[in-house]
Amino acid sequence: MNKMLKLALLLFTFNTAVFPLEAKEKKKKPNIVFILVDDLGWSDVGFNGSTFYETPNLDQFAKEGMQFKDAYTASPVCSPTRASIMTGKYPHRINFWRATPTHNLPQEDITIAEALKEGGYRTAHMGKWHLMLKNEKGKNSTPLDHGFDINIAGHGAGQPASYFFPYKSEKRKKDNVPNMEDGKEGDYLTDALTSKAIRFMEEAEDEPFFLNLWFYTVHTPVQSKPEKTKKYQKKYTRLGLGESKGTTPEVGERNHRKQQDNPKYAGMVESMDENVGRLLDYLKKSGKDKNTIVIFMSDNGGLSTIKSSKGGPTCNLPLRAGKAWTYEGGIRVPMVIRWPGVTKAGTVSQEAVISTDFYPTILDMAGLPLKPNQHLDGLSLKPLLSGKKTELDREAIYFHYTQNHHVSGQGPSGAIRSGDFKLIERFSDKGVELYNLKEDIGEQNDLSKSNPKKVAYMTEQLHKWRKETGAEVPKM
Repeated sequence: MNKMLKLALLLFTFNTAVFPLEAKEKKKKPNIVFILVDDLGWSDVGFNGSTFYETPNLDQFAKEGMQFKDAYTASPVCSPTRASIMTGKYPHRINFWRATPTHNLPQEDITIAEALKEGGYRTAHMGKWHLMLKNEKGKNSTPLDHGFDINIAGHGAGQPASYFFPYKSEKRKKDNVPNMEDGKEGDYLTDALTSKAIRFMEEAEDEPFFLNLWFYTVHTPVQSKPEKTKKYQKKYTRLGLGESKGTTPEVGERNHRKQQDNPKYAGMVESMDENVGRLLDYLKKSGKDKNTIVIFMSDNGGLSTIKSSKGGPTCNLPLRAGKAWTYEGGIRVPMVIRWPGVTKAGTVSQEAVISTDFYPTILDMAGLPLKPNQHLDGLSLKPLLSGKKTELDREAIYFHYTQNHHVSGQGPSGAIRSGDFKLIERFSDKGVELYNLKEDIGEQNDLSKSNPKKVAYMTEQLHKWRKETGAEVPKM
């Protein structure tokens, strides 16, 4: 080997060791997959105690990451929570307080997708969006207008017209799912969205990606594959569950399903779990799992209360009530984050976290600068995920819900959780309820009369927060 060749090899080896190549630097940015399930209850998964529903893939996933047992959504209904994820703000700051959006996601807010795109990420949204006018007049608020390079199936509707191809219905044309025409009879929406998500990840190659996979399931209409419905009908009989009868909550004329026993809903949960498994299998087989952060959460509590004698399609016990209530059943949800190489597998956090925290957390995990003027109401969970801390420097999390929803008898209310205690204030009569969630997760023992000092302090905190953030109390 001549001297010039030796010198060239020596210089190459030195430069590679001392000065990392741009390509290697680029690969160090983690891919991020955010799986959001619609209306999935805290108790609807095996790792939180469900025995009727089967979620083996999620249960295994929970063992590989960090479970957040006290994870909350910023709202007990879907679109405000989605707005909180995208903006890092409590929903009322941008007027997203209703289940059906009354306006578009504000253009002046820099979404998490836009922030990641600025940081070199390829971005895709797939599934339910629900952050624009349902009547489609304001089409400048699709995912494409808020930082996503690709939008599949995201529009203004909050549910699909059907879960079976072509995902349309003459009776509910506004709920017809767009950009899903390339299917065939018998195709199931949850399967189809996952296939498109995997294709996106395959095409990303070495470019870091952010995949927003927001399933429509398990929102109504309650439609499962026929073979899965039959499977759970047999399980229902085998377990001797008998006919479920609703129990009337103390507030409002709504019935709460007393046990998980709906075969069609169970089939929807299983299909969702299977598709989470498909996605995780792809990441493992492709080798991308080692550099991909996967986040899993629901957008609000399970639909357990309606006027039907059986209640809603699911049961959230031991949590009280469900979707559209500020009791735990409406706002506490399953949540897991898997961050390979950083988060110790099988860890569990009891710290109260909320959906506004995702924005700063994702930026922090991606190594991108935070945007504190944007994500005003979120804190990075990185210290928890890395094991450096077990608690966050936050005194309380808050809830402000001003809607009368047909599935809830509670009416508009606000809530605050501080430590183990939670206070709920009803706007209709200014009445308050106080619970110690550590001792009473089901919120059955109201401590408001026996602990007036705690009530006074937490009420003052709640009112101060409302004033500081511009949360208006509706006139009742």
